[in-house]
Amino acid sequence: MTIALKITKSQASQLAKNLRTLLVEHQVSEYNIAQMLNIPVMTVRRLVSGETADPRISTLKLFADYFKISVDSLIADHSSKSINTTGKNTPQFIPILDWDTAAKITSIQELDLKSWKEWHPVILGDQSSLSENAFALISKPSMQPRFPLGTLFIIDSNETPIDGDIVLIQMKKDSGLSLRELIVDPPKWQLLPVTPGSEILFYDKKQHRIVGVVILIMLHSRKEK
Repeated sequence: MTIALKITKSQASQLAKNLRTLLVEHQVSEYNIAQMLNIPVMTVRRLVSGETADPRISTLKLFADYFKISVDSLIADHSSKSINTTGKNTPQFIPILDWDTAAKITSIQELDLKSWKEWHPVILGDQSSLSENAFALISKPSMQPRFPLGTLFIIDSNETPIDGDIVLIQMKKDSGLSLRELIVDPPKWQLLPVTPGSEILFYDKKQHRIVGVVILIMLHSRKEK
């Protein structure tokens, strides 16, 4: 699954203008940036010329990371401000992991995010920004009806869980992952299931690892492979 960002002709034109400005300011050619980002030079040329109306988020993320700006800044109109200026509601782009990948790592930093293809924009508004250890998971069919197909869970491993949170738990015995609703009833922590028919667990450091806390739940429109 590759996620494209639908933009208007005006935004495509603005993206092209911003990219041309950045290439000139950083004294980088289209050919060189293509080599450094490991993408086809024709992809760069189509973006710089404004021909692409549905650029991949993963491609824009490569440019944004290289120039040390946000993806939002690549598309924004910077007529009266610096191209590096970002607004209050600038989205953060969070990598979407599959459940098997998430189960195999202990930290998001173990992944090569520079070449990651699946991202989702998240805007938290006035809330604190997500940490660099945040990632997303797409709901499983078994999580219905509570969570419809296509539900996206934004999870931050740096958050400290509190009573009422939905947390991602890893079973140390088999490395399996499970979303649970945390109920703190001292001295015990109950882990209520979100999947119908699953048993209630009681948190035990020897048996479970809290991978992260679900910060945001949103519907995600998937594209067919």
